[in-house]
Amino acid sequence: MKNIVIKSFLITTFLLISCGGGGDSSNSGDSTGEVEIPKPEAAVLSKPENNSECLQVEAVKFEWGNSKNTTSYDIVVKNLSNQISVSQTTTSNNVEITLDKGFPYSWQIISKNESTTTKASPTWKFYLSGSPQKNHAPFPAEIVAPKPGKTFTTGDIELSWTFADIDSSDTHTFDVYLDKQNASTKIESNYSTTKKTVSLNDSGTYYWRIVTKDNHGSTSNSGVSTFVLID
Repeated sequence: MKNIVIKSFLITTFLLISCGGGGDSSNSGDSTGEVEIPKPEAAVLSKPENNSECLQVEAVKFEWGNSKNTTSYDIVVKNLSNQISVSQTTTSNNVEITLDKGFPYSWQIISKNESTTTKASPTWKFYLSGSPQKNHAPFPAEIVAPKPGKTFTTGDIELSWTFADIDSSDTHTFDVYLDKQNASTKIESNYSTTKKTVSLNDSGTYYWRIVTKDNHGSTSNSGVSTFVLID
């Protein structure tokens, strides 16, 4: 009888150990979960100021405020006349870049860190003249709608855009180009507002652009944008 009791005790003890009766192991080690890296925030641009004239001759100095959760910045500067961009990576909040004079430019800062997430600042524009000028060409119009590549059904489509000019006293008109080939067909001349509704009943891809003109005869081209119509 004693042997039976001892064997029963040993079996019960073995089962308790096998089923984790020795304690909770979940608190015995460090957590193996990855630490989430905070997303970078957008930089606040400082200089050159938006829609301004830049008179620096040798190199343009770009400045912006430090953004949170950021270890480096990409600066992207685009020549708005030929659409050629230059970029540079820095850990500082300022950089000097040599650019061709006599052209309008845009610039933007991309904040980055060790994560795969980036954050873009607003895009600012300036005109690099190198020396004071009496008149400047307006900045190329920015397409607002339709957004490039968007799809709509045939019918009435509202085209809209924005523009800026260093010379605030200038007056402006617009030539609107639209077709299904290369935006070479002018459908409106000397238009005075920044919105136009067109009736389009044929499906397909449409190409359009805006030429901005000031009262001194200076012009700028928005570049071609597209949208798609379906029945």
